[in-house]
Amino acid sequence: MNIKTLLSNLLNSLLDGSFERVRIISQMNSAFKEYFTTGEFNRLCKVSIAQGNSAFAHEMSSLWIRSGFKITIENDSSLRESEINELAAYITDNASFVRQLMAMGFDTLTIKGKTSGMTKSFALKKFANLNQYYIK
Repeated sequence: MNIKTLLSNLLNSLLDGSFERVRIISQMNSAFKEYFTTGEFNRLCKVSIAQGNSAFAHEMSSLWIRSGFKITIENDSSLRESEINELAAYITDNASFVRQLMAMGFDTLTIKGKTSGMTKSFALKKFANLNQYYIK
């Protein structure tokens, strides 16, 4: 772990009051690295906390500058929108994981190409399967 990552993790844990967000991001980064190195996924992805979309806010949202769950595709040459949608489906098809992210204060899933600038954002509350509950 380099010093920048250490400081970022420390800042995240201080702002959030726990290491829960840092832990989930670390686990996701490890999983994406493994998927890439084993050839299960052709794109190397990095997960981080980012600015969320205030239009996607819900009752459990963190402060909007800390409510985004961002996945950056590091090797984004020839990136297609269908690949972003496939990656989004990997996250959003698991309603319990989406609810877990929401409980941690996330409201926006953003998937972005590192150099291409291609970006798509998704409101997590649309995928949480909470139709019987009020989520503003």
